[in-house]
Amino acid sequence: MRALVEFIEQYRPGFIKEIVPAGEPEIAVLEELAGPLPGTYRRFLRTMGESMGDLELAEANFSISGKIGAYIAMDWLQHGRYIRVAQDQGPDGWDYFLDRSSPHGAEDCMLVRRLLSKNYPPEGSHPKHVGLEEFLYYEAFKALRLPLLPYRRNFSSPEDPGADGRYRSDIVSALAEEKGFKRIPPAEHCALYERGDAGLLLYRHPTKPTFSFSLGCEDPAEMERLVREFEARTGLKGVVVK
Repeated sequence: MRALVEFIEQYRPGFIKEIVPAGEPEIAVLEELAGPLPGTYRRFLRTMGESMGDLELAEANFSISGKIGAYIAMDWLQHGRYIRVAQDQGPDGWDYFLDRSSPHGAEDCMLVRRLLSKNYPPEGSHPKHVGLEEFLYYEAFKALRLPLLPYRRNFSSPEDPGADGRYRSDIVSALAEEKGFKRIPPAEHCALYERGDAGLLLYRHPTKPTFSFSLGCEDPAEMERLVREFEARTGLKGVVVK
């Protein structure tokens, strides 16, 4: 998780001084209430689990304090399939949970959004990312890197791509590499691409073939050239970000 802090520090100098780790006693209490915590989440808590400073990702609050209180107040959350990792600060009220039934690698789980409601059905969950770590890198790039690029376009695949071979996320990745973009680890399912004068952020749904990507550039003429290439190769139409 220190690599994530260093990654954010590139775009937000001083971030390392803002974060506050959760204490080991707090982590022990949360684990006693929630059940065994995935290794990725445990590392996050030990790095910035008490506070992420003024940085807010995905309109969510990741502080451990609120999670412990929720587990105490709502005992039906304890030792369940879902681990509540963040409270939605936006208008929708769909909190973020890790789904133990869908592990990702050895130490992570699928990140889903659910309503914080007793007996809320599993089928009501909305899968968002294959794991917590990938979600954090994706949202950090979205919040901190892309806004530095003044010219931006968003592209989205159809909700049902069907058998149309044009609508494949691997075409986006291949073209990005052709155009000199370098992929930033560790995201594997989604992808972060950097080129110095431009950036690309690819989102792939964790359970469906749908995808979207955002392209940003410093120079308007170069941006138009890139847009023409991506539109021609993917069959998708770029929408200007205002």
